[in-house]
Amino acid sequence: MSDELEDLPGVGPATTAKLNQVGFDSYQGIAVASPNELSKAADIDTALASDIIKEARQAAEIGGFDSGASILDKRDPVSKLKTGHEGFDELIGGGIETQSITEFYGNEGAGRTAIAHLLAVRAQLPSEHGGLDGQAVYIDSRGLFDPERIQEITSNLTESEKDALASKYDVEVDDVEGLSTRVLDNIHISSPSDSTKQILNAEQAYEKAESLANTDNPLRIILVDSLTFHFRAEYQGRGELAERQQKLNKHLHDLRRIGDLHDAIIVLTNAKTNGSKPYGGNLLGHHSTVRINLKQTSGEVRRAELEAAPNLTAGDEVDFYIDNAQVVANRPS
Repeated sequence: MSDELEDLPGVGPATTAKLNQVGFDSYQGIAVASPNELSKAADIDTALASDIIKEARQAAEIGGFDSGASILDKRDPVSKLKTGHEGFDELIGGGIETQSITEFYGNEGAGRTAIAHLLAVRAQLPSEHGGLDGQAVYIDSRGLFDPERIQEITSNLTESEKDALASKYDVEVDDVEGLSTRVLDNIHISSPSDSTKQILNAEQAYEKAESLANTDNPLRIILVDSLTFHFRAEYQGRGELAERQQKLNKHLHDLRRIGDLHDAIIVLTNAKTNGSKPYGGNLLGHHSTVRINLKQTSGEVRRAELEAAPNLTAGDEVDFYIDNAQVVANRPS
């Protein structure tokens, strides 16, 4: 549910409507905005925008400190999502951690979208099968979400994994179509047409996580494929770089908040620049807990290189293949 923005000094119904229209409907969102960004969005002067941001930070309780012990307590429920490829999981420390942002970047054909689809399914598996026992949000900025690929992934799970999902969703294990339908029912897809709508989708994902928080099937993974697609198209000149990074920073803060508050995984896919670096610059590099460079080396062979991760060896690599929409270790026969 949105915060009552009109409780902030200097924010009336008209200003609230303008802010909501461009995705500012919470204290948290306003708190991480810049005065210039808020001024343009609400058509107010920058001094008033600064005052509103200051009040929003106080209302959202942003800027305080936690003890090291309290941070450790918050990490107690951290879980790991398995990819189904033992070597891939070892590369990233046993699986993709909740309360973290994991970025997969690479060129077309490297496997970014295939991995995103796979994780949307595997997150629904019970924890004893390497899953997170929860639902997924898929923010599909490139229009590449494919329900038939989800059906293929589901039908090619191991027998024990299918048994577990069938039991969870109360369908017959041999009812592949019924099982795939239930899996698709628990992936919530949005297809934003621009960066503003994409940012709004993250706010809506937070609301979805809140509504599912006390159920037996909570929201456990947010997938954004691709994070930077709209930002690259809309902010192309050097003069627009600062504004782009400000909006991207807000978006990443919103996504991280979901991960932290709901013990969820945030998975981002991203493209490479002409210089083979990931888009987003140092800003995205600082936000990404784990960063993985995906490469298509030759033919069907793909390679994952761990570029950055806490307590793991950067530069380690593992080869993988995409077979029946699964990430596998051996060349398909």
